[in-house]
Amino acid sequence: MNVDVNTILEDLKSDKSQRTRDSLDKLNALLEAHFNAGKKDYSIATIGRISEADGGVGTVSIRNKTGKHFRLLIDAWATKANTTMKKPLAPQSKQRGIPRDMDLLQRLDDPALRAVFGQIIAERNKLKRENHILKNNAEINIDIRPNQVIHAEQVHQGVVVLPALNGLLLPSEIEALEDAINEQKIIQRGWTVSKYGAVKDEHERPLFKNGFVIAIKKVLDQV
Repeated sequence: MNVDVNTILEDLKSDKSQRTRDSLDKLNALLEAHFNAGKKDYSIATIGRISEADGGVGTVSIRNKTGKHFRLLIDAWATKANTTMKKPLAPQSKQRGIPRDMDLLQRLDDPALRAVFGQIIAERNKLKRENHILKNNAEINIDIRPNQVIHAEQVHQGVVVLPALNGLLLPSEIEALEDAINEQKIIQRGWTVSKYGAVKDEHERPLFKNGFVIAIKKVLDQV
């Protein structure tokens, strides 16, 4: 893509200290070499590691709030290279094009929200494993004998008491869940929600799988 990086660089350097200008120039030279080499990985982790090894700004400085100008410069070069700042998947990856659970979690900026959904994912995985074990050990017995009368005292009934969700989440965690499915904020981010509760980004790529929004609403109904 035809992007005038030099114009963007000069704009980013305006009103900055000489030290920051020097850092931007150094990072720009590194990104230009990265671009000329045909690289496609413009993730903060990769660029920060290469920059720090070359004596430039590191990953932490780029990620910080004060490092917005560094991120904008990286994004400009990524756009010029027809890619994004997201780390590309390996060609042989089975998950290529489908974000994994951990990838989705890392896209959440709110720590409380990450913690809540990390727990939900862990519980879901646990239930999947248990369901798999039950399927492998399932044994079906068909009784063709005549129906028998069973007295009440012969019936053993087990009652499972599930813990209530009320009081489980902190107010900040509840607020984070509400914020995650706020319609206005979803629209502002350029995302869309399918009728099955999946969330997709502006390029129609899945961010959260079917049932994501529905699951949050069910949790919020219980708290």
